[in-house]
Amino acid sequence: MRMIDRALWRLVDAAIFIAVVGMVILICTQVTTRFLGHSAPWTEELSRFLFIWTTFLGMATGFRYGTHPSLGLFAEGLPEPIQKYLRLLTPLSALVFFAIVSWFAFKLLQQQIRFGEISPILQVGMWITTLPLIIGAVLAPIGAITHAILLIVEPDQAMEHHQ
Repeated sequence: MRMIDRALWRLVDAAIFIAVVGMVILICTQVTTRFLGHSAPWTEELSRFLFIWTTFLGMATGFRYGTHPSLGLFAEGLPEPIQKYLRLLTPLSALVFFAIVSWFAFKLLQQQIRFGEISPILQVGMWITTLPLIIGAVLAPIGAITHAILLIVEPDQAMEHHQ
């Protein structure tokens, strides 16, 4: 199971890395072409698409490593056995929230495909911008649950990612 977890998050990290490097290259290209007097509008749209992918994959990664925003002040004052149960509240909340987000995002994706919505410059399906929302909404609760289990079973290993 650890091998699958490690492989999944390495794949997500690699996708984020590629998207960020792609954005840097595209934005530098955009600045250079504007400086030379001929703007390349496709670079702006493609960098926007990569930013969307980075945002939602990064959100899921944040849940996996426990770096998402949370309110720990209240829980830290409680006894340790109660804290263990409260740590399950985040992944359970994430599961419910992202199940709802996934449902509506999937409906939006279907609508975009059905109506053939395309981007104005690249002329590609707009569903490409909705897909990362669905992927992130599926991965976020998986990451949150995995992190919560690690916090309970192996707290030292889970806390390594906070350092």
